[in-house]
Amino acid sequence: MDATEQYNDLTKKIKGELPLRALPIRELVQIFREKGHPITLKTELTITDVHNSGDVSGIMCVVQNDKENVIACALTHLIFSPKSPLVKEISDYQRKREKRIKKLNKLGLN
Repeated sequence: MDATEQYNDLTKKIKGELPLRALPIRELVQIFREKGHPITLKTELTITDVHNSGDVSGIMCVVQNDKENVIACALTHLIFSPKSPLVKEISDYQRKREKRIKKLNKLGLN
């Protein structure tokens, strides 16, 4: 199974489990704060939708901490509880995706 098929498969599985809860990584906390929405690393976010944007951006999630503060972020910017559905598949994707991003950054996007 190539990366595109893996992304599509995981996207479908996540859609079937929505809404999901996750915690933000530090960079996502900063983005929320820059937009005037003070959250912390312990703020639980709700994932309301997911989209496979392909190899450049990967799986993107629509997340919110309340009805008004909605943002799109990469699945790699979220931390899932070990009890969360699909945590193994999501963790595997995040690990592989981070390696892929490093590889793309080394190659450059000429």
